[in-house]
Amino acid sequence: MSGMKDFFGNLFGKGQKPDTGKPAGIKAEQNAKQYHHIEHQVERDIYQPGDVIGGKYEVHRKLGKGGFGIVYLVSNRGTKEVAALKTFRDEFLIDGRAREAFKKEALLWVNLEDHPFILAARFVEEFSGRLFVTMDFVAPDQRGCVSIEDHLLCSRGPLDTKQVLEWSIQFCYGMEHANIHGINVHRDIKPSNILIMQDGTLKIADFGLATGAVVACRGGKSIVSVSADGRPGCSLLQEEGKGWCGTPGYTAPEVYEGKDADVHSDIYSFGVVLWQMAKGNPFSPFHSPKVQYSGNDQKYIMEYQQKVYQKQIEGRVPSVDGLLQSVIERCLAFERSRRYHGFKSLRLDLEPIFEQLTGRHVLIPETGEKTSAFWSNKGSSLDSLGRYQEAIGCYDKALEIDPRHAMAWNNKGVSLDFLGRYQEAIRCYDKALEIDPRHAMAWNNKGIILNSLGRYQEAIRCYDKVLEIIPREADPWNNKSGSLHSLGRYQEAIICCDKAIEIDPRYAMAWNNKGISLHSLGRYQEAIICCYKALEIDPRYAYAWYTKALSEEKVGKTQEAAKSYRKFIECAQTQYAQQIVYARQKLKELE
Repeated sequence: MSGMKDFFGNLFGKGQKPDTGKPAGIKAEQNAKQYHHIEHQVERDIYQPGDVIGGKYEVHRKLGKGGFGIVYLVSNRGTKEVAALKTFRDEFLIDGRAREAFKKEALLWVNLEDHPFILAARFVEEFSGRLFVTMDFVAPDQRGCVSIEDHLLCSRGPLDTKQVLEWSIQFCYGMEHANIHGINVHRDIKPSNILIMQDGTLKIADFGLATGAVVACRGGKSIVSVSADGRPGCSLLQEEGKGWCGTPGYTAPEVYEGKDADVHSDIYSFGVVLWQMAKGNPFSPFHSPKVQYSGNDQKYIMEYQQKVYQKQIEGRVPSVDGLLQSVIERCLAFERSRRYHGFKSLRLDLEPIFEQLTGRHVLIPETGEKTSAFWSNKGSSLDSLGRYQEAIGCYDKALEIDPRHAMAWNNKGVSLDFLGRYQEAIRCYDKALEIDPRHAMAWNNKGIILNSLGRYQEAIRCYDKVLEIIPREADPWNNKSGSLHSLGRYQEAIICCDKAIEIDPRYAMAWNNKGISLHSLGRYQEAIICCYKALEIDPRYAYAWYTKALSEEKVGKTQEAAKSYRKFIECAQTQYAQQIVYARQKLKELE
């Protein structure tokens, strides 16, 4: 599916400047492309089985929660495909620069494409400022094991040496591919990030996301992770001008010293994993059980990592039986220069041992040809990163393979719309509808673009088509309310908002749009109540703060209006440039 954007209406009306002599007019918001609406708040475990994320993914259960976010098992409501969906902690997504840092790293992961030893990331999607990465789902085996961490916990001693070697060689192949394709360092190699398929094939996960955390939080506060049983997780610590990111016990010593991580740092981390597999130990060789968890996460992590660092300096790693001792020692050398210089050189030392024990080579399975769906999906991720021209190139490749791929036509239309090439976008939507007259996304997207062109009646007809196909979908009701509002049909717009809210009571945009129409009818107190509803759902919803401020001014609540204008300015992004100017002027008047 295509990447989505927030399609905010101009608060001053199309092409108008703010009237400094009276409150700026407000215009109902149009929803994101593709008829799917947006959830705003995810950090806590607010999603339960049966919930829907972004109108697109139905949640089945939580798969895990780590240092940087939460992973859910979901199914795509359109394709019915099962996937793992990861989103990130709010601390990493507070501003646009942080989101862009994660987006850049996530896109590099997507661009690794299909490799037999890498967990595929299929989409990078942004729903109203929150980033999501859709990954292939790895099902547990008969013992319930999904990762090397699980296999270590289930084992009663060292893992089979042949299996350890095969997994290690597969890991090296995967990392070599990643390094060649622009991911210079993983930063969080550990047993839980190395997955094992039911057929025994290794898959490396979470590429580059720790790097995204470092960029996003550079110069900011520390973010730490501790599991319920007191085990340190991936954390980002910054103190006295020195910062490091990783999981204590796996982080290379130079990273703890505040130096930049590189491939040698990843070699060190994998050396820890290799030791654990050879030893059959679920803990790092640098684990420090003497550090007691006191409930102060940051203090605990700092003390734990300091103990780890002292053990790393001492260089005393318990020996392992068998053929891997010298390889592990080289991986875990304190000085970078004494370690392997890359995963290829590590692999070249492991392969002869494996061949000596098994009489065979580890082969790289061939991946299938790139399909139309592959190119369409890749284009979707590029869309979400604002790389619309590249996305169009991917959709064109998809359409070369399958000229009747309706979703690719729809997605190409979205990219053209973002580039302001509206007539070309409409032709793409029409092409999708020619192939599939019941393509609800294409009807919705065509309605949005017609609305933005001021062709409100035509837009309403498009939304009605969507509602013929999917009557219990909140987004087309919300979008229809926007077009009705633009025609001055405020009461009808409110009815449409109520329909959307009936379907999804947590639909912040619909609550805000209802408030906008109530404001236009002079029902300011009711408008304020609707804004409160929107802000309960999403406290950083800039548009709702703005609507609230305008309505509060109307009823003489000048202090409250000033606070709301300040919150709007704090939360607003670049698309609100005109409104920010207006809000700042109003603050001067009110204060």
